[in-house]
Amino acid sequence: MTKNQTVDLLRSQLPGFYSVEQVINLIEKIEEEQSSPKITLDQVRELTHNILASIQNEASSDNIVSLEDVEFELGWDRRIEVRDVPINFDVIRDCIEGELTEFFEDEQEVEEEEAENEL
Repeated sequence: MTKNQTVDLLRSQLPGFYSVEQVINLIEKIEEEQSSPKITLDQVRELTHNILASIQNEASSDNIVSLEDVEFELGWDRRIEVRDVPINFDVIRDCIEGELTEFFEDEQEVEEEEAENEL
């Protein structure tokens, strides 16, 4: 059932406490809120900055790459070459997930406060 079909059905069958216009306005408001963009460009920049800062913090603590686990080999001309640098991608994922979770929890709290203020 589409939004228009729902509105038409309500117009034909809705006797009761709420007016048809009130119910239609509620339906339209719900759909608008779901389709409107939630994140601004400034918020994306702030979130990107926070994620990068979190990853840099972990990197400076040697949590992303353990220097003890880096493998070297002696190459041609007696050059020392890096053979393997094991990266702990779990730490990077946790940084990104933590920052995203914090951001969206904050946004949800703001939306809930705005909804309470509207009532």
